[in-house]
Amino acid sequence: MTLRRLGVVFLLLATAVARGNGLSFQEHAAVQESLARVHPRMRASWLRERGLDDSYYTTFHKPESTGLACVGRWPWGPSWELCGRDTFMYLGSGSGVRILSISDSVHPRQLGQIACRSLVSQVVVQDSLLFVACGSWGAQVYSVSDPANPRELGSLDAVIGDLCVKDSLCYTAGGDSFRIYSAADPSSPRQLGAHSDTGALVVVVGSHAFVADGSGMNVYDVSIPSSPQLVNSRGGSYATLFVRDTLLFCSDAQPSYFAILNVSDPLNIRQVGNLSGYGGHGLYVDDYFAYLSCTYDHEGIFVIDVTNPSNPQLHDSLNPEGTENWDPYVPVPLSYGYLASDYGGLVTVDMHNVNSISEAWSGYKADQAVDVHVDGQRAYIANECSGLQILDVTNPSDPASLGLFDTVGAKVTYTATARDSFAFIGMSGIAGRKFLRVLDVLDPSNPTLVAQESCFNPPQDLVVRDSFIYVAEESRFQVFNVARPRQPVRVGSCDGDGVSIVLRDTFAYTAAGAIRVTNIARPDSPFVVTTIGRSSWDLSIVDSMLFCQPGPAIWYSLANPAVPVPVDSIDMGHWIVGMTAVNRTIYACSGPSYTTLYAISIADLHQPRVIDQTTLPYTVKRITYAAPYLYLSCWEAGVAIYETTAVGIGERGPGAPKPAALRLWPTLTTGEVRLAVGEAARSSDIAVYDMSGKRLGHVPLRVNVKGGAAEGVADLTGLPAGVYVVRVDCEGTNLTAKVVRTKGR
Repeated sequence: MTLRRLGVVFLLLATAVARGNGLSFQEHAAVQESLARVHPRMRASWLRERGLDDSYYTTFHKPESTGLACVGRWPWGPSWELCGRDTFMYLGSGSGVRILSISDSVHPRQLGQIACRSLVSQVVVQDSLLFVACGSWGAQVYSVSDPANPRELGSLDAVIGDLCVKDSLCYTAGGDSFRIYSAADPSSPRQLGAHSDTGALVVVVGSHAFVADGSGMNVYDVSIPSSPQLVNSRGGSYATLFVRDTLLFCSDAQPSYFAILNVSDPLNIRQVGNLSGYGGHGLYVDDYFAYLSCTYDHEGIFVIDVTNPSNPQLHDSLNPEGTENWDPYVPVPLSYGYLASDYGGLVTVDMHNVNSISEAWSGYKADQAVDVHVDGQRAYIANECSGLQILDVTNPSDPASLGLFDTVGAKVTYTATARDSFAFIGMSGIAGRKFLRVLDVLDPSNPTLVAQESCFNPPQDLVVRDSFIYVAEESRFQVFNVARPRQPVRVGSCDGDGVSIVLRDTFAYTAAGAIRVTNIARPDSPFVVTTIGRSSWDLSIVDSMLFCQPGPAIWYSLANPAVPVPVDSIDMGHWIVGMTAVNRTIYACSGPSYTTLYAISIADLHQPRVIDQTTLPYTVKRITYAAPYLYLSCWEAGVAIYETTAVGIGERGPGAPKPAALRLWPTLTTGEVRLAVGEAARSSDIAVYDMSGKRLGHVPLRVNVKGGAAEGVADLTGLPAGVYVVRVDCEGTNLTAKVVRTKGR
């Protein structure tokens, strides 16, 4: 994040705190920018310290949906958490976990992955079980006995920011309680006991648990798990804890310290050693060394000799270039170590000589997804501090990384678009320079910079049409001729203030502090025709209607573009933070925590109504429609792909058959999908098709027809992963619904 953006962020935060009320959309966006550099486990306290609402991180959430199924996820974001077992390592990144093989110590290889419920705040492996904490979304237990095919077994439904596992017991901290669960049956974890505690960290030594945060540490006797007893408290500030035998290693970056405590007698905790001036938020300890990361400036890893706990000695440190760092893991002393390195992904550190450690490799880089554009079978993600991510979305249930244009440590990427074999990104760089960059993506595994043009301000949104690219900047609107993409030429500009841009006919519509209508009939001479005096951060045009937000969604008639006329609006009760309109439906992210996606019917422009909604893994920066799916850029949670109401099961209107004409569930399946069909259905009229329209006669169908209605099961087990259509002929009326097969043969 640039200093300029940081300044804007903290100015907005100060304004919001001083005003003492809810955040505006701009302030919400500013908070999201700042939170991106805060570990999920620490966000509630970070918000409280600034007088901001922390309820999202302290209130338990559960996935809920009345439709709009999630088709697929690319869950990657900043890397925060790391753990390992044998030759396997588990990297918590954004809202996902990468399962890696470290048989090649320098170049960890991904074997499998997990798309988690929300941002990952802790990962712990115990035998063949992986426990993943997702903060206010609880914790989930996965079987990782087959690393390529992890399976969710059960969940712990409470706010859980941190956890540790000992034998068959899972100890958790988060929200307002310290809890103890039995995981003897991982498919159904049971809470055994709890004690009120707002601590964010937990470790266990013998029969005692230590729960800590920035305001102190509490010690509990957990010899009777159903009745934990508070037996001791200790002052201090704790950002990380690690246990080795009866020694408790602790640290914080503010104040900066590293200390070793003897907790053999939990009622009489003694400090046996310390290293002043060195502190951090990430810690791993083996028999010889402590590895401390995420220091005061969020950078660096320190290697500390702790063979004599009373006299820890610093050996060396490393600052991987251009990244921030969180959690270290060193499976074998004096060999290679690993560092969860925020938007730098995963870093392999050569530690053969602890007096001269060095970076050996880095990869799996990802940051905030702030924009997404789909061109054909590829999605292009503006990934803020790690550049441009290119995905293959041929199978939307399994988006696959194709390549990365890496900008780590140098530049911030705001927006992206693409056409054919070229991608265009808007960014700011070193010394405050702003660019429109052109990349050759013919080989997506190796995107190559081929051209660069300076801009007045950082480009916030881009649209390519014909031979031109239209650029919405802060305080400027520009047009470049890209008929020769390797030689872009600025041809026109005028006043503007845009974070979003859409085109229709000979007009461009840009939005930020106000909505501007710009005549682009002559790209070399654009001029503002009129201004709508309201702010907006997303714009969509359907037919002759312009849809905008934040606050309520409002739409204007563009029958005369020079005189937009307000038609109607819908107030969701909260700010709308991401929006697009498709045909006769608005898709908007809103709700108390800005984590609910609503489908709003505008079939009657004067009577809008919510027809579907679903819970999202995180809040949204931008919603992009690429038929037939919605692509949501979800900040640190990556990109989520959702069906539209046109893809999913339609609502039942007046006079429609009862039950609904066609119901299909689940819409994401590894094998069987159930269906229910209303009146006049015959088993011979039910079939499955692939997306090319080919009827798949070999799909087993078990259908029971009774009284003109049908219920049954379609078995997709023998089909490759992909999207399929179930079609039913009811007396000449074709009813269809789509289903996603999530695993191949």
